[in-house]
Amino acid sequence: MINNFFTTLYDFTASSSADGFIVNWFNTGFNGAAPMWVGNALLIILSLIAATFFGGLVGFQREINGHAAGFRTHILISLGSALIMILSIYGISGEASRDPMRLAAAGVTGIGFLGAGSIIQNGFNVKGLTTAASMWVTMALGMCAGAGYFVIGTITTLITFLCLGAFRKVENVASRKNSNVLLIVDSSLPVLSMVLEISERCELTIKDISSSLVKQDGNSYLRVVFKLSSLDTKAINFFLDELKRELKPAELKVLN
Repeated sequence: MINNFFTTLYDFTASSSADGFIVNWFNTGFNGAAPMWVGNALLIILSLIAATFFGGLVGFQREINGHAAGFRTHILISLGSALIMILSIYGISGEASRDPMRLAAAGVTGIGFLGAGSIIQNGFNVKGLTTAASMWVTMALGMCAGAGYFVIGTITTLITFLCLGAFRKVENVASRKNSNVLLIVDSSLPVLSMVLEISERCELTIKDISSSLVKQDGNSYLRVVFKLSSLDTKAINFFLDELKRELKPAELKVLN
């Protein structure tokens, strides 16, 4: 049974690649130095250890940044994905026809439930998208380990770690251009047209504008949220002053 698994696994990894060389070395009992079953068993263990390492490295980065899906969660996702991949390649013994990618594809779909659970919407801010993406990548890393693609998995893990760590600074620099504004005003006013008119006067661009009716102290107000795209602090401050002067809002707040 184990030999059958690694014969199939060898078909998945080309012998000319580094990963194919590793699998073939284990599959042949270290080129005949040991019984084949010893090399096969050690390769299974290596696959599971590699999956644990890949998931643990990504999870560690999420853990130190205080995210709910952290070290243990990412390890379990990666380890489970590796096991799914091993079962996908091994399949069912005997002559039954099978598609080795079917179970792996189900795992790809199933990870969406965990990812959706980590996404939280608070007002017009959405949190957890990066964590959901890291869980999805961790699932793929586990499948790489389960299929014997250790080199590819290692490179992808390092790139993922770089994206979650170093690239965060790039994201923070880019986000400084966007200021989220919360505005609550009397619903009887033509708020949207006035906001757009003032923004044109200040030469600012408004993005992602949305509105909703709210009740406050027995009165009806319009709650408007939008994003200002500008690095000009003076223009933004002038825009806010004009909003206060013309709309006399019950609340005006820059959220970031």
